[in-house]
Amino acid sequence: MLEPIDVVNEAAFLAGATPLASLDASTQTAAGARLAYDRLLGHMLGIHWFSWSLSTRQLSRLADAVPLTGYKYVFALPPDRVGNPRAIIADIKRPDALYPTYLLEGDQVHADDDPLFARIRTKAPPRLWSGPFREAFTVALAANFAYSLKRNRGLASELKLDAFGPPSMSDRGGKMLAAILDDGQSTPSMENPVLAYDPLTTAWGS
Repeated sequence: MLEPIDVVNEAAFLAGATPLASLDASTQTAAGARLAYDRLLGHMLGIHWFSWSLSTRQLSRLADAVPLTGYKYVFALPPDRVGNPRAIIADIKRPDALYPTYLLEGDQVHADDDPLFARIRTKAPPRLWSGPFREAFTVALAANFAYSLKRNRGLASELKLDAFGPPSMSDRGGKMLAAILDDGQSTPSMENPVLAYDPLTTAWGS
């Protein structure tokens, strides 16, 4: 089973750096590798909504919270999400029927209905990544290691260009573009992706 240490050591090999025995070691190199891995994964997930990173979660209502926004309820967003939710959903049986009226405020959702669900991005483990994304991530991480561990600016620039394309692509070129296109092909398209949530329709169909 593919683990983060496997990806880190593949990147270290590309950068000409010494592989690590463990990411949990109490060393400066291991700590730096963990930080680089985590920051890069968050960055790349922020560029595109990769289907394998998505998770539907029921929101936890904060019973003691007093909303000052005019809504009835306050919910906590999942702490392991990456960025804001892709969608808020009231009817879990109709995930394409997006809940239209709510307020995002920090780590909270204010709304008038309970229960509510959120479609979020998570830092999924490497075993769930697509092949093209793994390739893009590994090369991008190698670029980081080439600079931070080997002080090889030339190799770092070459690897970053391979991973993300030229600056004009805003990190959406190179191998990252291949990962985005691959995800688009593997994700079913929806003819009508944004349908209004209608409590009457939902009640009628239940």
